[in-house]
Amino acid sequence: MEQTGLPAEIANELSAGQKALDDGNDGKARVCGRRAVGKAFARSRYSKGIAGTISSIESLKLISTVEELSAEVRDAARRLSLSVADTSARPISTEPIKDALVIVHALLRSQK
Repeated sequence: MEQTGLPAEIANELSAGQKALDDGNDGKARVCGRRAVGKAFARSRYSKGIAGTISSIESLKLISTVEELSAEVRDAARRLSLSVADTSARPISTEPIKDALVIVHALLRSQK
């Protein structure tokens, strides 16, 4: 899935995440993917009516419950929201940038 045509702040996070993956830093890649999703969520209609700001993890958890989003998007949000430290939480995202891109594209199609 492409990163072209995305808002700069989102594309920058995804690029940084891809670089982190290339460097073997999966944790940083997950963080960058989560931040990209958080920025896309703030632009989407799903954030409408939410008072204040919410964290990227909170936005992922909300996205995973939105029935009108595809199962692919909801599953990607669930995987990306899971902590690696929680050994009972599986499956975690093994492709955080790919998961983030799936979510970002869906959210940007539903801008405010």
